[in-house]
Order: sequence, then structure tokens, then C-alpha cells
Amino acid sequence: MNKVYAKPLPRISGVLLFLFVANVLSAVAVSYTSHTSRKLLNELFETTQIRDKAQAEWGRFVLEQSTWTAHNRIETLAVQQLGMHIPEPAAVRMVAQ
Repeated sequence: MNKVYAKPLPRISGVLLFLFVANVLSAVAVSYTSHTSRKLLNELFETTQIRDKAQAEWGRFVLEQSTWTAHNRIETLAVQQLGMHIPEPAAVRMVAQ
């Protein structure tokens, strides 16, 4: 009987195998990087929305504070609730230290 021996692979097939594996690894790396980038971008958008809502709320609080501390409002409350009034100039006395 004649024995049949397999032909040895040409030397170039090792290089092709290496290139194929490198190509597959590169594709997986690109996919992973794209996924990570999208995930981080979504997190950035969510954080930006939270910041914008916080800034809007802060603006409303500043406006509310300025409303509560307006001079004419405080003067009105002093007159109505405490019975205070602005003294006549003749009733004002200057005190020296």
C-alpha cells in the first residue's frame, strides 16, 4: 500500500493566520471601544441634563431670594406687622462715639 502524506503548509499560511487573528482582534477592539464611547457619551448627556436642571433651580432660588429681600417688601412688612414708620427729620438725633 502506498502511504499518502499530507503536504506541508506553505510558509505564507502562518503569516495569513497571524493576519486573520490580528484582524479579528482589531474588530473586537473597535467594537468594544465604540460601545464604551457611546456609554460614556450617554452618561455625559445625562450629567449635563442634571447640571442644567440644577442651574435652572438655582436661578429660581436666587429670584425668590431677591423677591423676599426686596426693600419695599421689607418696609411694607415693617409698617403693617410691626407698626414701624420712618421718623421725621427733626426726631432723628446723631450720636457721636
